Amino acid sequence: MQEGFIGLMKAIKSYDETRNACFSTFANLCIRRQMITAVKNHNSDKYKNLNQAMQGEGYSTHEENVHYTSPSLGFYSPEDIFLGKELVNLLTSFLDDNLSVLEKTVFKYLCKEYSYVEIAIFLDESPKKIDNTIQRIKKKIISYLQNYSK
Repeated sequence: MQEGFIGLMKAIKSYDETRNACFSTFANLCIRRQMITAVKNHNSDKYKNLNQAMQGEGYSTHEENVHYTSPSLGFYSPEDIFLGKELVNLLTSFLDDNLSVLEKTVFKYLCKEYSYVEIAIFLDESPKKIDNTIQRIKKKIISYLQNYSK
């Protein structure tokens, strides 16, 4: 399916309206060629080890022994996702209630991935004051998260 979409994207990029071909005919040809190329690449010896890396008896018999220490998004249950969203909402509310005006402003800049030196320039404050503010914000967040997990 992905190869088909790649073929379609290539057709969109390279379609020339001045020629006497209908777009659907041209797209169909591009999609077919892309899929044929993908099959040829899959069957070539160049990718043989990669294509067979997870096939065979060894994989299926050891599949149940795999444990993930920190699950990615694909392994979270709907309950975990809901609780995570709830934590974000609670933390946002906590920060709104417990951060000073300067801390809120600095935190917004931090969320936009500015460095403390850049934030100091934006707010016309000393870098040391901004760094101290960041440390206070971190302490408040860590303290909240520790209390939340209890």
